[in-house]
Amino acid sequence: MRKNSKIIVLTSPTPIQDETTLCNTLFARGLTCLHLRKPGASVETYEQFIRQIRPDYRERIVLHEHYELVEKYQLRGIHVKYAEACHYHSRCRNYTVSVSCHSVEELQKLPFRPDYCFLSPIFDSISKKGYASRFPQLPDLSGIDFPVYALGGIVPEQIPLCRQAGFEGVAVLGYIWEKPAAAVEKFLRLQTPPVISIAGFDPSSGAGVSADLKTFEATGSYGLGVCSALTFQNDSTFNGVHWISMKEIQQQCDLLFDKYPVEYVKIGLIESFDHLDRLLDYLLTKKQTLKIVWDPILKASAGFLFHGDTDVNRQELGRLLDRLYLITPNTEELRQLFGPKVCPEQLANICRQHQVNILWKGGHNEGKLCTDILFHDNRQDSFSIYRSHYSKHGTGCILSAALISFLAQGEEVTTSCNKAQLYVSRVINSNDSLLGYHYIGSATSSAKPTPNRLPLQYITDPKTGMTLCEQVEAVCRGGMRWIQLRMKKATTDEILQEGQKIKEICRRYNALFIVNDRVDIARTLEADGVHLGKEDMDPRDARQILGPDKIIGATCNTWQDILLRQQQQVDYIGLGPYTFTTTKEKLSPILGLEGYRKLLRKMQETQIRIPVFAIGGICEPDIPSLMETGIQGIALSGLIKNSADLRLKTMEILTLLNS
Repeated sequence: MRKNSKIIVLTSPTPIQDETTLCNTLFARGLTCLHLRKPGASVETYEQFIRQIRPDYRERIVLHEHYELVEKYQLRGIHVKYAEACHYHSRCRNYTVSVSCHSVEELQKLPFRPDYCFLSPIFDSISKKGYASRFPQLPDLSGIDFPVYALGGIVPEQIPLCRQAGFEGVAVLGYIWEKPAAAVEKFLRLQTPPVISIAGFDPSSGAGVSADLKTFEATGSYGLGVCSALTFQNDSTFNGVHWISMKEIQQQCDLLFDKYPVEYVKIGLIESFDHLDRLLDYLLTKKQTLKIVWDPILKASAGFLFHGDTDVNRQELGRLLDRLYLITPNTEELRQLFGPKVCPEQLANICRQHQVNILWKGGHNEGKLCTDILFHDNRQDSFSIYRSHYSKHGTGCILSAALISFLAQGEEVTTSCNKAQLYVSRVINSNDSLLGYHYIGSATSSAKPTPNRLPLQYITDPKTGMTLCEQVEAVCRGGMRWIQLRMKKATTDEILQEGQKIKEICRRYNALFIVNDRVDIARTLEADGVHLGKEDMDPRDARQILGPDKIIGATCNTWQDILLRQQQQVDYIGLGPYTFTTTKEKLSPILGLEGYRKLLRKMQETQIRIPVFAIGGICEPDIPSLMETGIQGIALSGLIKNSADLRLKTMEILTLLNS
C-alpha cells in the first residue's frame, strides 16, 4: 500500500486501551507521521509509549513535549506552540520543527521557516466539544511558502476542500480516536480517495475500465467504474465494439456522484467527440470543480480505429480542451488531434490558450529511452526511463489511471506523471506476457532503515570467482543492510540487469539499495537512492528526478565540500579517502585520522548534523579510532570483498562497530 504523507495523526490526549498496538498497525498501513501529544504527561509516560512502538517506526514520531527524547530514540522531530516559536531561529538539520498556529497572521509572523505548520481549528472540533472553527471560510494560504496542514474537525469529505484551499494535507485527531476500535478502518478511508474511470470494458482486463480499477487499487485510490463501451477483444485481437448510450453512462455516474466525494475523473474510450462534448457538460454540471483527465483512445493496440481517419474539427477540439484538466495522447494521437507536424512549441501554445496540461506519452517512440513530456504552467518537464525488453497491452490506459490516482491523493501534476511512468514500468516488467501484474506482494512488511540508523554500507566491486549477486547475498546473510551498486566499467544494460537482481536480494533482507553515480539507472530500478561523486550531478537535480523520498548521498573531501553538501541538502556524506585504496580510480587527498577529527569537530561547532560515513582504504584496526571521531559509520568494499568468507567478515565488522 502506498504511504500517504499528506495525513498526520495526533494521538489521543488521554490514554486509550491498546493505543500503541493501534499506532503500530497504523504505521504498517501507511501512516508516515504521528504526533505524540499527551498534555502534562511525565517523561516516563512518553518513554513507555515510545518503547512500545517498533524501532523501525520510531523515526515517524514527532513530540509535543519532552524534546530531549528525540535524539535518545532517534525520532522525527518536535512540535511547538506559536508562543514558543520565538526560541527557534532556524530549522534543525537533524530533526523537524513544526508549529501550531491559529490564524494566517500567526503563520506570517513566525520568526523562521518551519518544516510545516498546523492551522486550527479549520472546522468545528470533534475531540473538543464546543471548540468552533475560527474560519467562517477557508483561509487564503497563497502567501505562505511552507507546508500548512489543516487541523480541527477533519473528516474524509473535507479533504478535497482543504486541498483546494492550498493546504499541504490534513492532521486528524477526533475522527480517528472517537471510536478507537475503528481507528485503522477510519485511517484507511482518509487516505484512499475515490476516483472514477469512464472507459470501455476489455474482457482481458489488460486495458479499459477494469485495468483502470486495478491500477487505482494498486496505487492507493478507490476505483469507481463506469462502462462506456463493451469491446470484443483479448490482449492481441480486437473484433469489435458495442457502444453504451450517453443516457446509460449518465445513469451509472448519477449514483456515484450522489454517494462519493469525487474530485478526479478519467475518460478513456468514448464513442465520438460529440459524446465527449456532452459528457464533459454533464460532468461539470454535476460538480463544477471536477478535474477531468482524457486519455484520447483513437486506436486499439490491435489496430482497430475507433473514430476513422477523419480530421478533427479544431474548433470543436478547442471547446473540449477548455473543460479538461489534462490529456494524455501518444505521438500518433497527438498528430491526429493537432496535425501531422505538431511540435513542442505548438503544444506549449495550446496549453496556454486553453489552460490545459498535456502529457505527451513516448512509450511508442523509437530509442532506448521512453520519454514522456509534460507541458504545463509555461514549462516542460520530461521523464525518461529505459525501455523494457517486454511489451504490454493497455499501457496507455494504465499510465493515465496511475497519474489520476496520484493526483487524487494530493500529488502535484509533475510528481504524478513521474510516479505514473515508474508504475507502468513495473507492470511492463512484471512478466513476459502481454498482460501485466498490477500487484506483487512485498518480500517484507518492515519499514526500511535509514542512513542515520546504519553503521555500515557495502560497495560492490568485481571479485574473481564470485558474482556481484553472490557477494550481496553473502554480506546480507551476515547482517548488512545497506548496499551500494558500483559497476564503473559496465554498460547501461549490464548495470540494469545486475541491479534488478541485487535489488530483489535487498528486498528479501529489508536492506537499502542505492546506485553509484547513475541517477537515470537509480530511477529506472526504483532504487532507494543514489550516491554522487564530486564530479557527478548536483544532488538537488537528482532529488528533482528521483523524488523527495529517495536517499541522496554525496562524496566529500574538504570543508568546502561539506558546506556545499549542506547547501544541497544531502541525506548523508561519504567522507574520504581515509587512506590509499585500490577500489577507487580518481583518488582525492588522503585525510587520515586527524583529518576526520578536524572536519567532524568543525561540523559539530557549526551544528551541521548530516550523517558522515568514512570511506577509502579502511582496515579493521582503524575502525574503533574512526568511530571515536563522531562519524555515523563506514562504507567498505575491499576489506569485506577480499576476505575468504564475506558473510563471516560482515558479522565481525558489525560486532566491532556495535561494540
